Amino acid sequence: MHISNLYKKIILFFFFIILSVNAYASEILKRLDNFVQFPSNTVLDHKGNQSNLKFNKNLKTKGYVINFWATWCVPCKKELPDLSLLQSKIKKYDIEILTISIDKKNIEDQIKFLSKNGASNLSHFFDKKMSIFKSLKLRGIPTTVFVDNKGNVLSIHEGILKWGDEIIVRQVKDLFY
Repeated sequence: MHISNLYKKIILFFFFIILSVNAYASEILKRLDNFVQFPSNTVLDHKGNQSNLKFNKNLKTKGYVINFWATWCVPCKKELPDLSLLQSKIKKYDIEILTISIDKKNIEDQIKFLSKNGASNLSHFFDKKMSIFKSLKLRGIPTTVFVDNKGNVLSIHEGILKWGDEIIVRQVKDLFY
């Protein structure tokens, strides 16, 4: 009798674990009901030159994962290596990871920071005026915006994620396919 109660508890325990993992996985990246256009505001590239992020449906790239961050943001620093890992896992799907810093520090110091924190393989842009951040009415960092090759914002995620987890990789891919 005592053993059967133990088995019931073990089965219930695993049931709740599976249920919570499925709930976690299904709630992470939600598609927006109404797409908005990604702003065409000017940002700076890694050399300090002005640049517009251009989206073109004729390009091979299927979509973009755009992460807003700053050097003073501890969660941002923590997720940079995971974004690099995500890039290596989704590149074959023609999805590109971009970062946009809203930091006021000079670009050279920020590039050193990115390299030191495992994100040198990503494309980096800098928006000290936070013009894109404000245009999208974002509230905090890290925030990640998913944009298709037509410039439509498909989804916005606020907060840190383990971007290399297979559940996340699958959801990122599913946003664009």
